[in-house]
Amino acid sequence: MIEQIATATALRREAVLLEDVARHPDHCHLFFWQGAQSLVAPEKIGRNPGFERVSARLGHAGWPVHLRNTGGDVTPQGPGIVNVTLVYALPPGAADIAGSFERLCSPIEHALGDGASRGRIAGAFCDGAHNVLIGGRKFAGTAQRFRRCYTQRDRFAVLAHALMLIAPVTQAPITAINSFLRELGEPRVIRREAHGALPAGCARDEFLSRLMQRYQEILPATAADRG
Repeated sequence: MIEQIATATALRREAVLLEDVARHPDHCHLFFWQGAQSLVAPEKIGRNPGFERVSARLGHAGWPVHLRNTGGDVTPQGPGIVNVTLVYALPPGAADIAGSFERLCSPIEHALGDGASRGRIAGAFCDGAHNVLIGGRKFAGTAQRFRRCYTQRDRFAVLAHALMLIAPVTQAPITAINSFLRELGEPRVIRREAHGALPAGCARDEFLSRLMQRYQEILPATAADRG
């Protein structure tokens, strides 16, 4: 159900899947994965003059830094974190940002059940309006990227990604992120207590099974690949 994969390999696969859908809009992909301990940052942060120095130091400390070409902010990977990536083509028309976030977030809220909501939470990593919250704390962070389809220019391929905190986040990734941000002059401080996890009584495998089924129901029926 969940592929254990190097974080850098997972990010490269996401790029390949987005390219595939841009070329073949009848395809779609559902990719659940879990990466090794690391940090992931958006490409814009990689342009900071201090990035190479800071990422080298963190890499030596056991926190290699990878860049991704979706939006968002710095996030951790490692034990207790499960990622889901959806890649599909939108119907003809404009890029539907709100609709694609809804398609990504609603199944997570549904699988979590009571207490799930959506919104910003001060002190969370990669804070944004499309966080999925549980009990008022961050459970999932989300990001997406669009690419115009090659053969149908009125359609967009979308890669939508969610990082889910299946287990409570430890202090180690919070410390690593804060060190990374501080050394790059980024004025944000991440707090462990802003983050949640699966609620008591919600089993990991049962939650993920419900979530996968929900995504399979909403992805286009013409999918050539849901792997």
